[in-house]
Amino acid sequence: MNDPMDETRIPRPRPMPPHRRAARTELLTRAVARRRWSWRRRLAIAMPLAGAVALGTTGAFAFVAHQEPAAQRHTIRCYSTGEWDNKSFYSEVAQAVPAGAGAGPADVNDVLDACATLFRQGFLREGDPRLHHETDGEPTRPTPRLAACVLPSGQVAVFPGTTCRQLKLSDLAE
Repeated sequence: MNDPMDETRIPRPRPMPPHRRAARTELLTRAVARRRWSWRRRLAIAMPLAGAVALGTTGAFAFVAHQEPAAQRHTIRCYSTGEWDNKSFYSEVAQAVPAGAGAGPADVNDVLDACATLFRQGFLREGDPRLHHETDGEPTRPTPRLAACVLPSGQVAVFPGTTCRQLKLSDLAE
């Protein structure tokens, strides 16, 4: 009689009246059975969910298609690679107004053409992180596909062979 199972005896089930047994069965059935959702409950869940999806989609589109005006356009950066970290090579292009009434820096209106000229003349070569001085200056070299972006500093930057979205930068608003 030292066995713990022998000491804990489970009593035999007691008889239950039929009306109590039916009530117990009904309660268990209700607890386990799946209730259909009413249209109000469906609407209460679907409306906020649809609003959240619409808001998220709008926010994502605004982030992806974001265009930003440049803070300054009188100096632009022409990169020779599709990277813009501090180690990447770039050449700056500036435009100035000759001496006279409005002397000083002037905005570069066609930033893509200004950098494309450096590629066409061979001063910049796609993927080569240096400025080439040994060029004849003739506009005969191929020009890569260029993307005009705005850096976080507000400066205009032009990159070859990539998009502003891939670089996580804003497109330049013309």
